[in-house]
Amino acid sequence: CFFILSTLVFFIYDYFVKYRQKIIERSAAHTTRIVHSLYPAFIRDSLFENAQSERKRIDGPVHAPSKSNLELKNDEEEDASNRGKLNSSRQQSYRTKSLKMKVSDFVDTPTTQLRRFLNHPAPSREYDYNLNTPIIELDPIAEVFERTTVMFADIAGFTAWCSEREPSQVFRLLETVYREFDIEASKLGVFKVETVGDCYVAVTGLPDEREDHAITIAKYAVKCMLKFNVLTKSLEANLGPGTASLGMRFGLHSGPVTAGVLRGEKSRFQLFGDTMNVASRMESTGEKNRIQISQDTADLIITAGKGHWLTPREAPISAKGKGSIQTYWLKPGTKRRSSSVSYSGRRSETSAMSEESESNLPKSSFHHALQQSWKCIGIENNSRLVAKERLVRWNAAILESFLLKIVDNRNNFYPGSSLSNFTPSQEDKVLSFSEKLSESIMFPNMKYQENYRKVSSSMAISSVARAELIEYVARISSLYRDVPFHNFEHASHVTMSANKLLNKVCSSFVNEEEVSSTGYAVVTERTFGISADPLAQFVVVFSSLVHDVDHQGVPNAQLVKEEDPLAAQFQNRSVAEKRSITIAWDILMEDRYRELQSAIFVNGNEMVRFKQLLINTVLATDIADKERSAAGKIRWQKAFHPSKNPCGDNLDSSGNELDDVSLRSLKATLVFEQIMQASDVAHTMQHWETFRKWNRRLFQELSKAYREGRGATDPKEKWYENEIGFFDFYIIPLAKKLRECGVFGTAEREYLDYALENRRRWEEEGREIAKNMIIEYEAATASATVSRATGATGETQS
Repeated sequence: CFFILSTLVFFIYDYFVKYRQKIIERSAAHTTRIVHSLYPAFIRDSLFENAQSERKRIDGPVHAPSKSNLELKNDEEEDASNRGKLNSSRQQSYRTKSLKMKVSDFVDTPTTQLRRFLNHPAPSREYDYNLNTPIIELDPIAEVFERTTVMFADIAGFTAWCSEREPSQVFRLLETVYREFDIEASKLGVFKVETVGDCYVAVTGLPDEREDHAITIAKYAVKCMLKFNVLTKSLEANLGPGTASLGMRFGLHSGPVTAGVLRGEKSRFQLFGDTMNVASRMESTGEKNRIQISQDTADLIITAGKGHWLTPREAPISAKGKGSIQTYWLKPGTKRRSSSVSYSGRRSETSAMSEESESNLPKSSFHHALQQSWKCIGIENNSRLVAKERLVRWNAAILESFLLKIVDNRNNFYPGSSLSNFTPSQEDKVLSFSEKLSESIMFPNMKYQENYRKVSSSMAISSVARAELIEYVARISSLYRDVPFHNFEHASHVTMSANKLLNKVCSSFVNEEEVSSTGYAVVTERTFGISADPLAQFVVVFSSLVHDVDHQGVPNAQLVKEEDPLAAQFQNRSVAEKRSITIAWDILMEDRYRELQSAIFVNGNEMVRFKQLLINTVLATDIADKERSAAGKIRWQKAFHPSKNPCGDNLDSSGNELDDVSLRSLKATLVFEQIMQASDVAHTMQHWETFRKWNRRLFQELSKAYREGRGATDPKEKWYENEIGFFDFYIIPLAKKLRECGVFGTAEREYLDYALENRRRWEEEGREIAKNMIIEYEAATASATVSRATGATGETQS
């Protein structure tokens, strides 16, 4: 028994030793990868040696254990063999490299220290010994490199783009783009310094000097721009509208830099000096999808015989400590105008290029590549249909992700049901607005399953249903009118915001520790069942997509005033919204979408719930309906502030006391309506530039309607004041309601903060912005009038 127990203990001990060793090896490998990514090779060498010497100083000399005679004899034989190989290798190396020896190969200079630091990893734990050493006792790892060119690259419009998306989407863009930049850098011998936010910094000319540092990084900047142009277009199908419109600004400057390591708990390789400041200025004063270079870099490119790549910028820019300086736009691939052009000096080259306007330049291979970059992803450029196709595929992908949840939920909880058994009857297909609007949609009274959290990785809808979904979205997109604001791009923007808010609801309370202790069902209760109801989630995203189908670009009041047939059809209330709902529903009920219907609905009750929620959410966007707004306030008080209910009771529309299930359903219905309302005006609760973009489009749409005699008031009269009132009486209260719902996590604070900030900036800058919009619109209108008149005259003469 003792022997068996001892053996068992030994095996257990051996298992834990091996397990601990694997953990240590994984940690060491992880640390090595991190340090490799942080430091150039010659810096890593120096860090490693410093760590070793520091450890020797602290631990003292390490004595090797004694060896047996047999071990010593084997060691001697091995050493003799190794010495023979080493001598032969040294002789061969000496013969081939003796002429390349430098003093720095034998002397430990700052340059060799930097090379070692960047070449070899230094275990962070060993290097941390230096944290306890007075800084005065440490030799700095730094050196000056005289001939370098630094590149700064920044994504234009990135901050506004981020405000519309989830963090995972932001990082997907950055990781995809900068990974491609890193690959290109390794091919060309460009050294990546760091990324700070969306700014990418790279340099040539260090750690190894090179004469062509300016030419190399110029080519690298062009390759990066082309790659970015292609990647953003291909990523828009995954990251949503506006991704393809992103661009990059590039700035290049040549000069000396100080390279070194800022040591501490998180040591970093850094560059310092005036060259960095000017390169940053080249980027910040540049333009989207253009490469701006300084005079010093231009001189090096001219000297290399590539002056035809450059076009002087019309106006000089101001740089800190430099005053006004002349800069150039870089366009590699531009053909020389004449072989007799001299590149011997700055003045002659500059004067030659100054005579050359950008419009007269021959077609450059750079711009040709930029225009043709669409072909890399299989589609043609210069077509408006391209952007719409990307939006169609993106919207279809969003809907499919929620459809997968429906199918997965049905397979898990209703294994006996068949997707192909249910065929909607003609009565099921009828959509009526004659009944009173539902105060709340009754959500299933079910015990939430503990395993409802993630869609199975093997789950998929049929290829036929997927094709029908894409075709359906394409048909919806074709029915949106070409108006400035209420168009398909706006619908896609609303869909993106609704998807973001829904994902916040479904993930706000997903905490592994809490789920393991209380169960996911308890967590789901706090979201009023929304996170466990995939059909309702699908309906909200569907409503976002279709809510403005066939919108004419005029308000409902105008349609009623004009006695439009639609106004009579829908009893003069929410005319445009009901028209959109009817179109979307009628198309969905066509027999050609039978597979899609089967994926969405499993019985008539689900169809009824779908229709009710579709009507409630879309009609919630009609904020001009005062009767509905008043009823909404009462419903809100019942659900979230029953003690403040002006009616003094907590009864449903039938006069019955609200039980727990009914109250939960009312709250869920109101949350969905808030998602729809907030998404419809999401631009007011996002970045300032996003707000300005859509605010301009709305002004153009209303101005166009007024000019055509389809508007009651001229928007330019009180646009500034009306926007202030819109923020105070609708947007900010709406953002506060999102917070009162208590289910949106970090988005609650985010939306309110953006609303308050945009209101503040509009109060400060709105008058000037409104004035400029009026001038811009009137100029565009006058130009269009002249063009039409000229065209009419030409037709008459012909």
